[in-house]
Amino acid sequence: MSYNRRGQVIPYIPNAGFRVKVALDNGIKTQSRVHPSPGSARTLVWALPLTASCNMVTEENDEHPHTEEEKTPTQEKDSNLLSRSDSTEILIQSSMDDIFDVIKAGELSEVEKLVEKVGPEALSARDKHGYTPAHWAALDGNVEMMRYLVERNAPVDLPCLGTQGPRPIHWACRKGHAAVVQVLLQAGVAVNAADFKGLTPLMTACMYGRTATAAYLLGMGAQNHLTDINGDTALHWAAYKGHADLIRLLLYSGVDLQKTDNFGSTPLHLACLSGNLQCVKILCEKRNLELEPRDKNGKTPLMLAQSHRNNDVVKLLHNEIKKKSRWMPPISEIWSLLFGGAGASKGPLILFLFSVLLWGYPMYMIRCIPITWNVLRRSHYCFIYWNAVMWISWIIANRRDPGYIPLNSDTYYRAIKQIPYFDKWKKRNVILSRLCHSCRCLRPLRAKHCRICNRCVSYFDHHCPFIYNCVGLRNRMWFLLFVLSVAINCSFTIYFACYCVMIEGFSLLYVLGLVEAFVFCGLGWILTCTSILHACMNLTTNEMFNYKRYPYLRDKRGRYQNPFSRGPVLNLFEFFVCLPDRQDEQDFMLDENL
Repeated sequence: MSYNRRGQVIPYIPNAGFRVKVALDNGIKTQSRVHPSPGSARTLVWALPLTASCNMVTEENDEHPHTEEEKTPTQEKDSNLLSRSDSTEILIQSSMDDIFDVIKAGELSEVEKLVEKVGPEALSARDKHGYTPAHWAALDGNVEMMRYLVERNAPVDLPCLGTQGPRPIHWACRKGHAAVVQVLLQAGVAVNAADFKGLTPLMTACMYGRTATAAYLLGMGAQNHLTDINGDTALHWAAYKGHADLIRLLLYSGVDLQKTDNFGSTPLHLACLSGNLQCVKILCEKRNLELEPRDKNGKTPLMLAQSHRNNDVVKLLHNEIKKKSRWMPPISEIWSLLFGGAGASKGPLILFLFSVLLWGYPMYMIRCIPITWNVLRRSHYCFIYWNAVMWISWIIANRRDPGYIPLNSDTYYRAIKQIPYFDKWKKRNVILSRLCHSCRCLRPLRAKHCRICNRCVSYFDHHCPFIYNCVGLRNRMWFLLFVLSVAINCSFTIYFACYCVMIEGFSLLYVLGLVEAFVFCGLGWILTCTSILHACMNLTTNEMFNYKRYPYLRDKRGRYQNPFSRGPVLNLFEFFVCLPDRQDEQDFMLDENL
């Protein structure tokens, strides 16, 4: 009975990439479903052994003695020609074998001399393991050698002759040689080229934690939903190998979190199986993620973490499951509901419009105006004025561009092309974190991708369900005016209702009106005060609650530090009067010698 990497029982299927028991002289060795290691190919043969050539077969002498016949001059001349031909073939074959040693040494000049001596056919040869010269150039990350092979029309996209069949681009992605990948793609190699087991270059980069190479592949059009023969995507491999940065990168590119492989496992299953706490935490941050899916063996991620004794992961999953199973959501989720965590629903917007248009205004015109107009006329004028302000600010906040970053920007593609040179780039991690592969833009500082609008927003504050729009740089002042007018109008409503109750006494309509007014009044003043507080601190709501995620809000010791605050007065002046210009994205592109 055999088991796969997840502890699941599987039947034996020949040539399916599963576990095979191989009998050796010293016992039985179990060979797991492993993807071949190009780096170990110098010492370990992953390709199928090549069959011996007919030229390598030697004939034994017959037991019967042969009499030597005297050769004529013509026969002796032919024999000399044949011996010279055989020696020439041996010399050429030896030179063919030498081409791999020279390429591994990385000496381009020696390769050129050898090719001039033997011919360009040497660049199309295969070594005894079935690898081409392009494989070894890709493995060593020799960009000049790879360019030379492309210029000489050498094959740079052939798979090796093993059971895995990796191409040179797979070997370059495994080692993280993004510059070699760039040369191969420019030579016409497909960005989604798969080996014999369905592994794409993106999967290989995610398997070995090559974040910069994966970002480059995504920018060049690599598809993140492709699967290998076992149904695993790039996210499955990143979760199983425990690469948190790659998981976050793939999440930004819009990957499906719930996609299952042929065993019914989601990326959360594999992250719990490997026991990487950071990967599990990143996946659990997504509110639409199902925490207790079952694979084909009926096991949940929690069961897998428990069976592998990943205690930290078990504790985290218990806490996350408890949060989602409460009948009363925690304060943080209520706050996120108000600030757009559930903004994909139009429920809050419909509730607001219904409460105001179909309940508040009819009650005001039918019951309140006849009783209080003559007594509280100035208050009514103020109430009408603030209602006009409320609707004007609501329309502008709803319809105005909150500060969307342009799609398919040139700076994004320039940054993608410069990724192969990130080894020489001081701000490598900073630039990688600002690449948005959904919008294909380079996010400026303090911008964020909104999963509801599916756009990157400059100075992203939150997605408000009551205006059904993001709050950002271009409409944040109108949002503040809107919530302020709501708070003032609800305060007037409470004042009018209390005056009517003093005159007519309590009734069911007045009680319902007071309850509604108190709810919206409290909500309006909370949003108003927090917005003013954030404006005084020159922070957004997103930064206020998630400051630990952003390095620019921490000092070298990891403590909170706000580099944008210039004092409450100047911060308020910037918020209301002097809006910052859209940051030039070229400021983030370094003009160093690349």
